[in-house]
Parts: sequence; structure tokens; C-alpha cells
Amino acid sequence: MDFVLSNEVKIIEQEVSPIFEAALILKKNDGGPIVLFKRLKGHDMPAVGNVVGSRARLLKCLGARTMSDAYNILAEGLERPLRPKEAGGQFGNFYAAFKGGLSGLPAFKYYERDAGRYITSSIVIAKLDESCNASVHRLLVLDDNRAAIRIVPRHLNAMHAEAKKKGLDLPVAVVIGCHPSITLAAASSPPFGVNELWVANRIMGDGVKVVATPKHGIDVPVSSEIVLEGVIKADEYVAEGPFTDITGTYDAVRMQPVLRVDGIYINEEAVYQAVLPAGLEHKLLMGFPKEAELWMGLRKVIPRVRKVRLSEGGCGWLHAVISLEKATEGDAKTAIMMAFGCHPSLKSVVVVDEDINVDDPKDVEWAIATRFQADRGLVVVNRARGSSLDPSVDPETLLTCKVGVDATRPLGASKERFEKAVIPGEDYYEAWQG
Repeated sequence: MDFVLSNEVKIIEQEVSPIFEAALILKKNDGGPIVLFKRLKGHDMPAVGNVVGSRARLLKCLGARTMSDAYNILAEGLERPLRPKEAGGQFGNFYAAFKGGLSGLPAFKYYERDAGRYITSSIVIAKLDESCNASVHRLLVLDDNRAAIRIVPRHLNAMHAEAKKKGLDLPVAVVIGCHPSITLAAASSPPFGVNELWVANRIMGDGVKVVATPKHGIDVPVSSEIVLEGVIKADEYVAEGPFTDITGTYDAVRMQPVLRVDGIYINEEAVYQAVLPAGLEHKLLMGFPKEAELWMGLRKVIPRVRKVRLSEGGCGWLHAVISLEKATEGDAKTAIMMAFGCHPSLKSVVVVDEDINVDDPKDVEWAIATRFQADRGLVVVNRARGSSLDPSVDPETLLTCKVGVDATRPLGASKERFEKAVIPGEDYYEAWQG
């Protein structure tokens, strides 16, 4: 973690149980330092969590100064993916076989009603014919060589369906613990056929080196801490869940495929990585690529978009706040509709002027209180596609009601009417107090 300062790491020296206790420590430090667990009960391997637990660390790992810089870095990776170089040497030069099986990994049980111990930082790299896809999926540990894998209807699901049609299991490698830029690339949505490792390599300035796994020849980053190699079974399904997802509520129990693990390999002095479900790190890793997609989409139609945020209170996924400088009176509503189109899971969009701090819920609410009129600024979209993560949607159809709020100043009105009063020297005083 060469992008991390030593004072950003909290080291837990005492022995901690991976069942609830470690998760509680992560939750108590949510939004704060990286947490390194030196000793986990029943396991020899240390663990780390909260690696990307703040926007400041997200920017640092991408080498960006601002969020708009970060969006542009990801956009370049998506538009100009770069094939990683092979590291040279055999797989065994970088990894040693781990004999403990899945049960030997210090996977955490996070919340009271979770179905069991979950691996939550897992990047699944699938290979079928000439197609290769990397995406993030949770794994429920079933036994030493089997896990239930949650697959949503996207690229990995399409590859699994194609393999199943041919009567084949789908070969995969699973990476646990790697540079956050690789995780962010795997959480993004390039067109099918674009290898997310190539996206990560562009983001990291040609800094990703790969080596092929011994059985299926799937490229994995040599910097990964742990690599699982196996197949997603074509004909074996089990109940997966309950699991606490990004909303902090329990996701539904579903029949999901089984991942059969044929080999586990670890780097020297490997550290297991955990991501706290519904924690800020979960929200940033999942939400940042979607923020970038919103940023890129909105700027194509509204050049003066200033900031885009998937708010923490909106679970980093369901609510967006957009600040812009209006050129015409309809810009805010255009932004609302564009946002719903770019990110169908969105349930609420608030558009504010550029003087409003999108990271301050009180400032956003103040804009609604002083600049919003429902008869001209409210947009309601009935029976639209929602998110399965939202417990309030219709569970059968996933239809929801979306709302947009134009909390911007009318262009024709006097700007002074809508400005916050300022005491002379206030900015200096606040900086001095800080």
C-alpha cells in the first residue's frame, strides 16, 4: 500500500475473532484509518480493512488531486485500455500453494443474520474462449473448496450462461487483496469484451504486471495477495444469503451458482483484505465508478457541471447530488433525467448551484429549503426501474418511484436574494480555528 501514510494505519495487536468482533472494529473506524489486524483467532494470516475508507485515500491511490481528476483518470482507462505486461517467470515464482482451504482464510462474518463467513473483496476474473472479464462478487464460504457466488445479470452472468449452454463449467481466478485501482476498474462498466485489468493498467500508468494461473491460464496481477483458481459450476446451485448489502439491510436469499476452488495460492507474507458491507469503503468502491459515469454523461449535455456525488446517506448508490452552473432554465431538469438514464438504480436526484457544498447534507438541505419550489422544480417518475438493493421497491417487478429536485436559483431572479450572509473575516476565523 505505497499510497498510504503510516499515520493512516491503525494496528490491532490483540487477538480478534473474525466472527463479528473484527467487523465491529471496522465499523467503529468507518471513514477513518486503515485497520490492520495482526492476529485473528484460529488463523495465522493477518487481515486489513478500510483500505479505501475515505475520498482522500481514493484520490491518493489514483494519483488525483480532485474528484474530477479522478473521474477523468478512470474515463481514460475505460476509453484507452492498455494490455498489461507479463511479469516473466512461472506462476510458482510469485505464489506458494496454501493448504488451509477456504476455511483457512480469515473470512469475516460481519452482521448478526449473515448466512456465514463472507469474502467481500474478491475480484472474479473469468475466461471463456477469447473473452475475459473481471468484476467484484461476494463469496459465501461453504466448506474448504466450495463457495456460493452472487452473480447479478451482467457480464459474468452472460459468460456463465454461455458456458452452461455448452455444458461447461466456467474457469475463473479470484483475486483477494490488490491495489485499489484494480478493484475500481473491476467495479466499472466497460463494454463487454473490454478486459478490466487492461483498464486498471492504463489507470496505473502501465504499472500492472500479470502472470497466468497454473491450471486455466488466467492472467492475474502479480501484486495480488491471494489467488483462488477454480470453476463456477454449470449445474450446482445453493441458497445464498442473507447478506448485508450496501444499504445496511439484508439482501434477499437466492439460489446462486457454486464456485469450486481447485487451488489457493498466496504471496509471501500475504494479508487478507476485508471490505465492511455498507461501510464507507464499500460505498466508495461500488459508487465511484458510477459517479464517474454520471460525470462523463452529464458533461456531454451540460458543460458547466461542477460536482457529482452519490451521497453517503443515500447508501453511496441510490441518491445523487449534482452541482452545476445553469446556462438555461431547463438545465437542472435535463441533469435529473440524464442522471436517471445513466444510473437506473438512482431513486433521488437533487440539483444545486455551484455555491452549494455537495458533500454537506445540511448545505444541500438549505438549498432545498431556500431555492426549491415544488410546483416548478419537482420531477416525479412513476413505475420506473429501480434497484434490487432498495427494500422499498416492488420485490417482483423492481419498479419504483423516482424523484428529482431542482434546488437551483431561478436565472431571472436577483442573485443577492439567495446568497448566504457572511460575517467579514469568517473564512479566516474558521481556518484559524481548524
